[in-house]
Amino acid sequence: MVYQKHSLKSTLLLLLAYFFQLINAPTAWSNTADPVSIKTQVDITQPTLGDILTYSIRVNHDSDIVIHTPEYVIPEGFEKVGYGKKNPRKVNNQTAQEFWLKLRVDKTGLLTIPAMPLGFDAPDQNNQIVKGKIMTTEVNVDVQSLLQLEGNVSDIKDIKPIVYIKAPWIHYIWKALGVLCFLALAYFIWKNWQKKSDLKPESLTLLTAEQKALKELRELESREFMKLGRIRDHFFELSEIFRRYMENRYRFPAQEWTTEEIISHFKGFSGLNEKQKLQARNILTESDKVKFAKAEVETNYDPIEPVIHFIKEATPPIQQKPN
Repeated sequence: MVYQKHSLKSTLLLLLAYFFQLINAPTAWSNTADPVSIKTQVDITQPTLGDILTYSIRVNHDSDIVIHTPEYVIPEGFEKVGYGKKNPRKVNNQTAQEFWLKLRVDKTGLLTIPAMPLGFDAPDQNNQIVKGKIMTTEVNVDVQSLLQLEGNVSDIKDIKPIVYIKAPWIHYIWKALGVLCFLALAYFIWKNWQKKSDLKPESLTLLTAEQKALKELRELESREFMKLGRIRDHFFELSEIFRRYMENRYRFPAQEWTTEEIISHFKGFSGLNEKQKLQARNILTESDKVKFAKAEVETNYDPIEPVIHFIKEATPPIQQKPN
């Protein structure tokens, strides 16, 4: 009797130990991971019109399998914005890789992103590369209308019919009269300006180059820039008058040329003798020294006299007409 009790007790202990081993060893009942597994999802399942959602394809595969980029099929109602992939990472002795596709929603209602093929290369038992494909699952997206999200849309009314309004002819007539008055005023001002410009003294238009230069020199002398200490202003005006005279008298662009260019032009110029060329060169160089080098000038020195002397000496004699 004692032996039977002891045998029963031993049997119970063995059963408890075996059951405990089963509880603490679940891996013995679990299946090994698939060589390639795939999962698809979107970050927004109920977007609104114009939203940009991200469609993701997550692939877990063995390290000796190479996954290709998915062949994306853009369904109606979506617009592709961009696509790419994330860096692969290790998860449970496998490689996890994620591809993403950004889509803009262009249509309301229930839209479906269809299943897409995903290609891969895997070795067989003989280490030969075998091409394979795995399909993604469909993903449904329920695009919401902004009007529906706001709830009550009873305040939105249809467009009213066209109302015909008579043209405001009186308003147009007043505008046209205003434009005509403005044009008449502009024409009157223009005509008066032309009359004033045509009334220039005939003597000014008939002045010779020498007469114009001497008149401008007298006006410059009346300003008394030298007495006021405005030496550079005086020489600037004097140089412009002399250059303008030479341009009008001898027909070369003296106002645009530098002093060096004018002196170079004198070498082959027959309109002046050597003495006159030397005088003109002295007038131009002395003016440049004061204008640009700020050379000092004696207060009792009158720079206008050499210019007047040059102009009078270069003036051609007046020929009398025979009776």
